Amino acid sequence: MPNPLRRRAPLLVGAAAALLFAGSVGIALQQAVQQYKLETQTQRISVWYSSQALVELHRTRSVLLRMGEPDSDDADETLLDRYEILLSRVALMTPENVEAAEALYGRLDMVAGLLQSLEGIEGDILGFRPGDAAARARIGAVLDAAEQRLTRLNVTLHTDRAEAVTRAQASASRLSLIFTACILGIALSSALLMVLLRRGMRRAEETERTLRVLVEALPVAVTAVDTDGRVVLANGAARDMFALPGPDQKLIGRSAAEIGAAPWLQQDAAAVLAAGEARGASEREVATPDGGRRTLITSAAPVLAAGNQVVRVVSVGLDVSERREADARIRFLAEHDVLTGLPNRVLFAERLREALAPERLRRMVAVHCLDLDDFKGVNDSLGHPVGDQLLVAAATRMASTLRAGDVLARLGGDEFAVIQPDIAGPEEAAETAARLVQALGRPFCIAGYTLRSGGSVGTALAPLHGMTAEALLQRADIALYRAKSGGRGRSMLFTADQEERLVERRRLEEDLHQAVQGRQMVLAYQPKFRLRDGGLDGVEALLRWQHPERGWIPPGLFIPVAEETGLIHKLTRFVLEEACRQALRWRAEGLEVPVAVNLSAAEFGAGQGTRLVQEALEATGGDPRLLEVEVTEGVFLRKAERAAAEVAALRRLGVRVALDDFGTGYSSLGYLQHLPFDVIKVDRQFVDRIEEAGPSLHIVDAVIRLAHGLSAKVVAEGVERRGQLQALAELGCDQAQGFLLSRPLAAEALPALIARRRPGQDVTKLEAA
Repeated sequence: MPNPLRRRAPLLVGAAAALLFAGSVGIALQQAVQQYKLETQTQRISVWYSSQALVELHRTRSVLLRMGEPDSDDADETLLDRYEILLSRVALMTPENVEAAEALYGRLDMVAGLLQSLEGIEGDILGFRPGDAAARARIGAVLDAAEQRLTRLNVTLHTDRAEAVTRAQASASRLSLIFTACILGIALSSALLMVLLRRGMRRAEETERTLRVLVEALPVAVTAVDTDGRVVLANGAARDMFALPGPDQKLIGRSAAEIGAAPWLQQDAAAVLAAGEARGASEREVATPDGGRRTLITSAAPVLAAGNQVVRVVSVGLDVSERREADARIRFLAEHDVLTGLPNRVLFAERLREALAPERLRRMVAVHCLDLDDFKGVNDSLGHPVGDQLLVAAATRMASTLRAGDVLARLGGDEFAVIQPDIAGPEEAAETAARLVQALGRPFCIAGYTLRSGGSVGTALAPLHGMTAEALLQRADIALYRAKSGGRGRSMLFTADQEERLVERRRLEEDLHQAVQGRQMVLAYQPKFRLRDGGLDGVEALLRWQHPERGWIPPGLFIPVAEETGLIHKLTRFVLEEACRQALRWRAEGLEVPVAVNLSAAEFGAGQGTRLVQEALEATGGDPRLLEVEVTEGVFLRKAERAAAEVAALRRLGVRVALDDFGTGYSSLGYLQHLPFDVIKVDRQFVDRIEEAGPSLHIVDAVIRLAHGLSAKVVAEGVERRGQLQALAELGCDQAQGFLLSRPLAAEALPALIARRRPGQDVTKLEAA
């Protein structure tokens, strides 16, 4: 910002020069007047007053001489007249005459003495008679003395006059110097003033150019109009915003209405001109010449001249459209799911609380919780992009089944929820849940795949099952859990016993945590026998939970809980390490007993199986040749490449790999040719009806032939009848396990079993251990 003193410098210099000139002229005039007055008075007093007095003195003396003769007739009258004239001339030089007092410069005492001496002969003058020698002598003596005084006064005054002239000349010289100094001062002041003015003008021009560049470069619209509404300034942002003509030369002098400026701009200018004060910032939505809408923050302020008179109005408009759009986008993202655009959990809870408000709760409100039945399988097998497309398609399909006032939200993952306000009762909620299940049950065509995902729905009702958003969501989720427990593609309404079951499950979960830490888990071993000679060919390690209060808890009850809570990793580690240690103990007793351990699909598919096996072998010093890992075929269907890498890594460790439950899922023969399994296990559902000459027999026969063709052994599970065992032996099955041959045993009981079951026995005649 320019310095105010610099801006005022030309004005200050001009004022100083004017004062100096006026002062110099005034002093010079005063000196001239004084000099003129002094010279005039000196001339009049010195030359005229004193000279006239001396002349009159001589005339008086002459009359006195003439009147001294005896025959003079009018001497007294003439002498008196001259005497009075002489006194009047001398009286002119007394203090009563101001001009004389100013001119005599302290010579008044001489005049006073002269006047006193002359007044002393007044009696002689009045009584003078012609021929009176004595009186004439006295008068003559006084006149002589007066003549000397007048002559001396005259000489003194002439001398004073000369000195006054000298002083006048000196004053004139001073006056000349003063005039010269004034002229020089005025000249210097004028030159300095011109320099300062030029510098100020240059700075003003530079400042104006800088301000113009600055205003032009501002990203905000800046316009200025005068009191007649004519545009005097419009920067680039203003021209672009309002589609004004440019450059400025086409705008200057034209009215805001004439150039098509925005109405609010004209209104603000008129308001400021009328009020004489600024308008604060305000946000407004305005129309643009292209038909669009923009959000602006505008303000206007007056430019004041002398006397606080408004001469211009400057308006500023900041375009915050993108900022407001970004704010709206942020608010939308905070309340909506990015993938589907549906309300998220936060907005869903807010909408549910609004629906449950007493003033809006006229009838029942249903809350449906639902998820896709096999979404994880789609994600694992086909990848997340396909899974995302499935979620979007499912959301679109579910929304098409709902009413206009219903709210569909995505809570996370494949979990969705629906608010169904103002329903008549449970039947209407059940119909909606059925429509949702039906919609999700139809196939989806995603990225060239035909996906049959399906969905399950759990429903809770307000006020029947609660009056808070948290309670309704919790109970709808409980109902969903029960629906999924009963199979795919189901819907279920919440009931009180479901909550009791959930409480029981949570208690089981807590107990499972304590069981893992408290060593309540033990292993049982189910033997596998060779069908050709009845000899023991290994065991399968089975995890058992001995609860201190409930007793033995079956794996089918706690393994799903362990997988859901993540405890399966600790359990698997425990099983692997304990199996390795037990195999080493049996070896120490002279028994070579390979132990098979099941790996969950979650661990194997996530690439953690090999790591867990390797860590267990390292921790126990176990022999990998005594360890066999069993995995289900579902892993290879979902993540074939990763699973193949896991199998190869396990075989490099020296561990045998078995394919468990073959044929129970969506079996594909394609992956078998790329995965070198050591063992293929036939599931019990095929073994159960193998005695009948039907499909089960042919399927098992085909599996055995396929496995042998791949150089893999075949193990049949769930053998409970001798007919099953006989059929398997005739088909050429390698091994079998089941209650017919032996129930799961404690580790200590296995040596006795081996002692009883020597190779060479007819396996079909063996008794259960």
